[in-house]
Amino acid sequence: MKRTIKFIIKGKVQGVGFRWSTKNWAEKNNIKGYVQNLSDGSVKIIANITDIKEFIKEINSLNNPFIRIKKINYTLLNYREYKTFSIKI
Repeated sequence: MKRTIKFIIKGKVQGVGFRWSTKNWAEKNNIKGYVQNLSDGSVKIIANITDIKEFIKEINSLNNPFIRIKKINYTLLNYREYKTFSIKI
């Protein structure tokens, strides 16, 4: 069953291609939602997914040597269906 999850990713995740890497990975894996930079230097991902642990594992292994993830927090949200995966500004 798909759920809508909010992830907050902390570390060196802005200015290093994290949002684009996330978008490319999400599109290849048919994940819908969005990614957005936050004013505190972290990044928010809202995604319709089935497996939280697998999602975190995949985000941690994005193929970009400049990304340095220190912490990922997540929260279950009320389900909302997204049609695409986008980058919000």
